[in-house]
Amino acid sequence: MLIWKKVFLKNNNMPKDNTEFYRDRVDLLETEGWADLIEELKVMSESVKRLESIDNEKDLWFARGQLSILRQMIVLEDATKAAMTELDI
Repeated sequence: MLIWKKVFLKNNNMPKDNTEFYRDRVDLLETEGWADLIEELKVMSESVKRLESIDNEKDLWFARGQLSILRQMIVLEDATKAAMTELDI
């Protein structure tokens, strides 16, 4: 996750430092909108897991990709907290 810090820029196009990056991330994660989004993603994740809707190998790989992205979003808060603990932020 530390690799991402160079991608996210401040308004003046200077890279954010780790502390600023993670504090901004926590601000996002604490919003009601984020909580609503995560609940919706969990519902979507359950529907993608249904194997009976997968007709062929292409659909299987597509569903696998969907699940991967959904899982990344769903665990973003836990991953952020773990990174902050590791960095002592």
